[in-house]
Amino acid sequence: MEFGVQNAYGTLRRVIMHRPGKELDKVTTNTVEEFNFDGPVNSTAFLADYDAMLSLFRSHGVEVLLLQDILKHDPDALSYIEHRPNITYTRDLAAVFSRGAVLMGPYLKGRWWDQWVMGRAFQRLGIPVLGTIEQPGFLEGGGVTMIGDDTVVASLCDRANETGTRALRELVLGKDAKYFLEVALPFGNIHIDGLFMVLDERLCLIHRESLGVFPCKLYEAGVSEPRYVMFEEFLDQLGFAMIPITQEERKGGHLNVVVTRRSETAVGFERATRIAEEMARRSWRLDTFPADELFKGNGGAHCMTCPVLVE
Repeated sequence: MEFGVQNAYGTLRRVIMHRPGKELDKVTTNTVEEFNFDGPVNSTAFLADYDAMLSLFRSHGVEVLLLQDILKHDPDALSYIEHRPNITYTRDLAAVFSRGAVLMGPYLKGRWWDQWVMGRAFQRLGIPVLGTIEQPGFLEGGGVTMIGDDTVVASLCDRANETGTRALRELVLGKDAKYFLEVALPFGNIHIDGLFMVLDERLCLIHRESLGVFPCKLYEAGVSEPRYVMFEEFLDQLGFAMIPITQEERKGGHLNVVVTRRSETAVGFERATRIAEEMARRSWRLDTFPADELFKGNGGAHCMTCPVLVE
């Protein structure tokens, strides 16, 4: 199968997603903290939101590979999934680069080992697995992105540590990327995709206040010591135009969008009206779906997609 992700802003051709089933019933008042849900969900309403999102991706020409279809001949994996409601958030479990995939190392015990399922899926799709973030390292895919075509970004946050970011750096620096930017986030942030989202080669959504607290480490292939840079200054040097988001929009997941056609279209929350307007001013179309029930799982379109092929 053709694969390869060389940036975060190209046209999305192929993606791995998981439409949840009875595993949603595992989210109870006693387990919400373990699974990072705001509360038990109405499965019918959750799936209605999910299906609206899924329909948008398909209408944009994205080939959606559903885990239950990839693994239909793998009863062990399918049985495991029935107990794991967070597998719906496929992005956190793996990141695909130009040479293959890296399996992530989830932090919450309610997510431990879920990356195993993605590994089985990559095996069946013929996508090489370059390595795995092993404990005591922690890193999740929502904490990983790319800036331009040559810089991999990994955030140090509530769900990641330096052991995890170092493991990823050793796998991709000088192979899939010339630069590796390690971004330290303030306490209370679980992933960088809640604060920063690349839309185009030189356009992004950003929560400036959160990303202006700590310096970042910028590693360059072939250079022994990192440089220290401020995140926004780094973007300025690259000529980025930035669409700031508010604290309320950050908490509501309004920047949780996925580019589907380069410089043209994206998919995101129905409630993100101001961001849709800002994107429209720049000749973009943000197609949206309702997420009142779906967002009880604290994720959106970005969290629920693991890109496999981006052109």
